[in-house]
Amino acid sequence: MIEPKITISGGDTVINDIKRMAYELPGGIHRAMVESCALVETRAKTHHLSGATLKPRSHFLQRSVKSDVKQNGTQVTGRVGSPVVYAAIHEFGGIIHPKKAKYLVFQINGQWVRTTHVNMPKREWLLKSFQDVQTQIEAKFGRQIQIVIG
Repeated sequence: MIEPKITISGGDTVINDIKRMAYELPGGIHRAMVESCALVETRAKTHHLSGATLKPRSHFLQRSVKSDVKQNGTQVTGRVGSPVVYAAIHEFGGIIHPKKAKYLVFQINGQWVRTTHVNMPKREWLLKSFQDVQTQIEAKFGRQIQIVIG
């Protein structure tokens, strides 16, 4: 029986390069994630929450948008969002019901309205922000990978 043999010249160099890439890649991915989350956050604040999707009144939602990146070993997670209670209803839409009264009471164009619920349409300010910068995000990750394997 013949046993195949594979010889790699410069084997130590290849192994060292692979070790270097394994060490450097998570840092590059982390940098790309930080930059990508900042892109989404900036786009949301300067475009979709400043009038393109939602018309600001107090700018409270706009100011509340933050990004956060965490790294646990080789896993990198990025989040962009807002803790403001009405951020989600704008993003996903839904039905608003009164919590402590029989009716919701509010003013529209100077007229008082009393109703049992409000159908809130979705106004995807966060998803649209991500979609607007998706190509730039892909380029950032690609660049970081190129730097590491380069």
